[in-house]
Amino acid sequence: MPLVRPCRNRWCPEYAGPDGWCDRHRKAPFYSSEPLPPGWPQIRAAQLAAFPLCAGCGAPATEVHHVRGRAGGHGPDNLRSLCHDCHAEITHREAGWLSAP
Repeated sequence: MPLVRPCRNRWCPEYAGPDGWCDRHRKAPFYSSEPLPPGWPQIRAAQLAAFPLCAGCGAPATEVHHVRGRAGGHGPDNLRSLCHDCHAEITHREAGWLSAP
């Protein structure tokens, strides 16, 4: 007989599946299935060279964020230079791990 466990959401009374989440709280994986293009290192470097400061806080930018996701393209209109902290906050907010400000 399989072990029955509660959902990982501490306030949820439902039983969880093998992944630890009930049907109501299970989310689709957040990672993008869209691959980066072969020239991504050059696109990233060009974006960081053109916009060296974080668009969120003004610190030196270290990462490049896809505004409309990878499916939105890899052109400058869909890219934003960010520092690690701002990129993590935006990514977590989009994934639903943080509430809106």
